Amino acid sequence: MKKKLLLTVVVCTISATGLSAKDASLDIVFVDSFAAMRECKDGQKVGKEIDTLRERSSQDIRTRAEMLAKDESDLKSKASMLKQQELVKQERELGKKKRDLEELLREKEEEIKMTMQQKTEELAVKIEEGIVAAAKEKGVDAVIDKMTGRVMYTKDNNKGDITKEAIAFVDKKSDLLAQSKKGPQPTTVAKAETKSKASATA
Repeated sequence: MKKKLLLTVVVCTISATGLSAKDASLDIVFVDSFAAMRECKDGQKVGKEIDTLRERSSQDIRTRAEMLAKDESDLKSKASMLKQQELVKQERELGKKKRDLEELLREKEEEIKMTMQQKTEELAVKIEEGIVAAAKEKGVDAVIDKMTGRVMYTKDNNKGDITKEAIAFVDKKSDLLAQSKKGPQPTTVAKAETKSKASATA
């Protein structure tokens, strides 16, 4: 947090004092990467694939749950007619089916999660490649994602590099801070007076 704050202060101060590289204006553009991912053809295709996977998984779970509910209902209706040993056996089998269903639910959820992650990462790479290509074609100096604030592209040898100015500013502030911690240094006259008083006392 302190590093981010220091960087912000450095950049703002340099801009305010006119220390921008060669005083050149920058061509900075913005992009909504989330909208690009959502609205491009590949993004829409991925969305449909995820929806299909989610619906198929939900349908599978519903079918298994309905079968389990029927088995449970059947067991309750005939429980009084079964021998204790057989009833215990079927109750155990029913309990195993419940555990299997819970495990299946976790597996389906994990499958959807992993698929979404993989598809999203693949799509993000395509989107970033497209953004960089578009930026180069337009000849802009930098592209910033307006949703995250991340700089997605900077042109080589762009007009706005203030690295040297930033270093000089930070070094100057550090020197001033170091001097302030040491406190005011005694003048030559003050030193002489102190020495004279010490000699008189002796």
